[in-house]
Amino acid sequence: MNIFKDLSHSVFSVTGNQESVIEAFGNPGAGKSYICNGFRNAYKDEHGAISYHSIDDYHVNFVHRVFCKSWLICKSLFFSPSIVRASFMVINSFQNIKGATKLKLLFNLLLVSSVIISRRSYYKTLLLDQGFFQAIWSCYYYNQRPESSVSSLQLIGLIDRLFNRMLLTSLVVFDVSADNSIILSRLTNRRIKGSSPLNSLEESAIQQGIDATIATRNLILKMAQKSDRLKVFAVKN
Repeated sequence: MNIFKDLSHSVFSVTGNQESVIEAFGNPGAGKSYICNGFRNAYKDEHGAISYHSIDDYHVNFVHRVFCKSWLICKSLFFSPSIVRASFMVINSFQNIKGATKLKLLFNLLLVSSVIISRRSYYKTLLLDQGFFQAIWSCYYYNQRPESSVSSLQLIGLIDRLFNRMLLTSLVVFDVSADNSIILSRLTNRRIKGSSPLNSLEESAIQQGIDATIATRNLILKMAQKSDRLKVFAVKN
């Protein structure tokens, strides 16, 4: 499809040969994995191979999956306590998330950081089908009272601090969207359910997910306006 070829040219035009991280963001069911797979193949044909990390790569067994992720986090971040602290400050800024859920969200954010740290030497470009801003989406989703969420300016400052600790200078975000009816159909029929809170298909959960998507998208656009290191490409799937 031309969309993937055009997207690969557009991304390369803004990143060139510099070390870059590309991640997909979007409501569960929007088609992030589909977009990333198509982009990876087109980019490889046009500009060379890239490293790809997918949330579906881990073992289906819960215990095995958690062990592998935990080992990667410990191995990659043991000597980087500043990254761990910065990640904690991002998650902890959402004050209305319950303790156990907050630990889970911190774990997910540390996993993203550890993947980037461990793979940045393989290729100049790393592609994630779920990255930093999908972790932020989860924070907005689980925050019990959206009206009392951390201010966007404060959150941007905390995320910038984390990026600085990671020496992350170039981040490309694919803002993947789809019609609500298509999203609902995909959530209903997807074979790999994953751990999305929208898997229940409850109307309240779906709406909560849409609200979290809007909040995260607004945050991304504000950050892109303030920083040259962040580029956003809107992709309708």
